[in-house]
Amino acid sequence: MDHDNLPPVLPLYTLEQPLLLPGTVVPFALTEPGERAMVEDALEGDRYLGIVQPLEAEAPAARARKDGRPAIYSVGCVAYIGEWHETEPDRYLVLAGGVTRFRIVGEAPCDRGYRRVMVDYEEFREDAGQIELELDFPRLRDLVRQRIEANDAEIDLSIMEKMAGTEIVTAIAHAISLSVAERQVLMETPSLRELEDVLLQLMIGPGGLPSFDIQFSSPS
Repeated sequence: MDHDNLPPVLPLYTLEQPLLLPGTVVPFALTEPGERAMVEDALEGDRYLGIVQPLEAEAPAARARKDGRPAIYSVGCVAYIGEWHETEPDRYLVLAGGVTRFRIVGEAPCDRGYRRVMVDYEEFREDAGQIELELDFPRLRDLVRQRIEANDAEIDLSIMEKMAGTEIVTAIAHAISLSVAERQVLMETPSLRELEDVLLQLMIGPGGLPSFDIQFSSPS
């Protein structure tokens, strides 16, 4: 994947959960007219969307906004729409794959009921190459395995073995109920190779050891 071939302007969708990282696949449902128009326009074009998290309402930057638009984080992930289904009238279910991260650098005009933003990919040019190397994150995998075995959970561990490293990160991030801000720390980690260390730090519990209560499933 060549960053130079990615669009400089992306339709923007705000999604708090699940967290979309490069190399992961997530589902999300769209019901508003502008959201459906966004998907229709993307399908007629290159099938790319920009996915970002919303800022928490109590964040200073959110309180400071005066233009009426929801406050969002400036770093998100490009999503490629792989599948979409109209599950019921006026409701689209989209399955999208994370490609690479971006930083929002400006707003672009749009009269279709959704936002479009100008983006820059420069600081995340290594994302694609790191995903292709199949990040493994063995410490996270071992931690999940130990937790499942300790709880005698009836979970097929082969599910985890088939998951990409970033999928493991995303699954754990939701299993331990990280805050939006904590999930954004993962999103903005400079190198995807560092995600394992960053998530383990976020998981530190009593005694200085990583811990969590997990109901583990694939995010896709």
